[in-house]
Amino acid sequence: MTLRTIVISASIAALVGCSGGGGGAARKADAPKTDTKKTAVKADAKKADAKKAGTKTADAKAAAPAAAGPKSSIKGKVAFAGAAPAAKKLDRASDPFCAKTEAVDQSVVVNENKTLANVWVKVVGAPDGEAPKDAAAISQTNCTYEPRVTGVVAGQKVAIKNGDQTLHNVHTYRGAGTVFNLAQPPGSPDLKKKMKAAKAGEPSEIKFKCDVHPWMTAFVGVHNNGLHAVTGKDGAFEIKDVPVGKYTIEAWHETFGSKKIEVEVKADAPAAAEFSYDGTENKG
Repeated sequence: MTLRTIVISASIAALVGCSGGGGGAARKADAPKTDTKKTAVKADAKKADAKKAGTKTADAKAAAPAAAGPKSSIKGKVAFAGAAPAAKKLDRASDPFCAKTEAVDQSVVVNENKTLANVWVKVVGAPDGEAPKDAAAISQTNCTYEPRVTGVVAGQKVAIKNGDQTLHNVHTYRGAGTVFNLAQPPGSPDLKKKMKAAKAGEPSEIKFKCDVHPWMTAFVGVHNNGLHAVTGKDGAFEIKDVPVGKYTIEAWHETFGSKKIEVEVKADAPAAAEFSYDGTENKG
C-alpha cells in the first residue's frame, strides 16, 4: 500500500467518525441531564393538588345549603274524644318545702275545649336544621318541672334551673338508659346540657325525673330541625317556615303514644293537620 493510499483511508475514517457514532455520543454528552426521580415527584404533587382541589369543590357542593324555596305553615289541633280523667292530687308530704303547695298529676291534661295539652308535634322528612344558639329553658318550680314537654333541635342546649329552696336531682333517661344524672342544690347555677339526636332504635324523647321527688316528670323531644311545636291550653299548634312538599306529621303524647298523618304543604295557604285521641291508645 502506498503512502498516498494510507493518507486517503485515514481521512475517510476521520470523516465517518465525525458524522457517525462519535458525534452521537458527543450530542448525548452535550444534552442537559434530566432528574427522573424529581420529575416523578413533581408529577405526583401536581396530581395530589388536583385531587385536593377536586375534593374541596365536592365538599363545597355537599356543604352548600339547599336553594331557598317557597315555604308555608302547618296549623292544627289535637282533640280528645274520650272522657277526661279526674285530676289526681299528688302526695308530696315527704318534703316540707314541696308540701307547702298542692299539685295534681299532669300525665294527661285535657283542656276545657276537649283538646289535649302537652302533645309534641313534628314534621318528619324535612331537611336537617341548625341548632339554635339560645338554650331551651326548664324550671323546677314548686317541685314541678315546667314546662311539662319541650321540643329542641339536636345539638341545642337545655338550661335547667332549680328555683326551689330544696334539693332536686335531675335524672334523665332515653328509654331505659340514663343520659345524665346530676344533683342540683338550691341556689346552684343552671345545669346546661346539650341534647343529642337519638340513635337507631332509640326514642326521640328524653324523660326527666327527680330521684328525690318521684312525682316530678318532664320530657324533651329532640328533632333534626326546628319544625315542631307543643300544644298548650287550647290544644292548638302551628309550625312555621315549612318548605313546600309532602310530609308525615307525627304527634306524640307521653301516655297515649304516637299518631301520624300525611300532609301536603302548599305555598298559597297553611296546611291543616288534625289529630284525635280517645284515651284507649297504648302508652308511649
